[in-house]
Amino acid sequence: MSRLPPPLPALRALVEADQRPLTGAALAMAEAIRARHGDAVRALIFYGSALREGEAAAKMLDFYVIVGSYRAVHGTGLRAFATWILPPSVHFLQIDGPEGRKLRSKYAIISERAFHRRAGGGVLESMLWARFTQPATVQCDDPATRAALLDTLARAPAHFARQTRPLLDGRIGPGDLWVRGLAESYRTELRPERPLPRATEIVERAPDRYARLSDILLERDAAGHLCLPDPGRAARLACKARWLARRVAGKPLGALRVLKAATTFDAGLDYILEKIESHSGVRMEPTEAERRHPVLNAPRLAWRLWRAGAFR
Repeated sequence: MSRLPPPLPALRALVEADQRPLTGAALAMAEAIRARHGDAVRALIFYGSALREGEAAAKMLDFYVIVGSYRAVHGTGLRAFATWILPPSVHFLQIDGPEGRKLRSKYAIISERAFHRRAGGGVLESMLWARFTQPATVQCDDPATRAALLDTLARAPAHFARQTRPLLDGRIGPGDLWVRGLAESYRTELRPERPLPRATEIVERAPDRYARLSDILLERDAAGHLCLPDPGRAARLACKARWLARRVAGKPLGALRVLKAATTFDAGLDYILEKIESHSGVRMEPTEAERRHPVLNAPRLAWRLWRAGAFR
């Protein structure tokens, strides 16, 4: 374990306690992803509903695939450049798993450097550092790489708490900060679920874990209740402004990521537009040029979708 300033050692211990060997469907899919991308893969991080709720044939298995460079996966063309500018790249894989079950995975490829920066709180966008307040399992053969990833997973909830605390004050419950922050983060993304109910559901599935995070990161009053001091008007307004900026930027960035995925997701542009329609109710027919060159035409198509109200 690397040297970490307080309270990161306690968070690192919590993240280490989350680690379990992959089994069953998750292990089969991890092996298939490694086989597809070979030596480019540095590590895999299993997360999401299949981890939280247990593996099932109907569930999409979610992974982040950590690579040394995008060139090793995408070559030297536009796809590698687009992923470097706006990581990650999203891929789909379906395999025959244990007992002949069809297993599906939506996995995101991101460079090791970008993952540490984005999940550790080095960017305004909340997508990664909010996502990894949730449990995640790292699969990695190299001890140093694994240790660095666990350190970053420990930094994610610490940064999350700093970005959310000014929105609350007074006595709070052990899950309140995490529900509020996850709801704020979900409002910055293109998601079909309502933010607050989804955030509440996630926290309620692991109440002991989020209570432990609160014990590590938050203060208690003389009676032993979790209690946040009033941050002051200036700090609260600044915090709200940052979350507003994330919402303003997040929807267009999400749209561009979805359109970029048309080049890597096997179902192509039609799947992407179907997903946008399911989120927003806006149906858009792409032009022939947009079908042939979805990345080059992504800004144009994103603008058309924005004008139609898909990302408001």
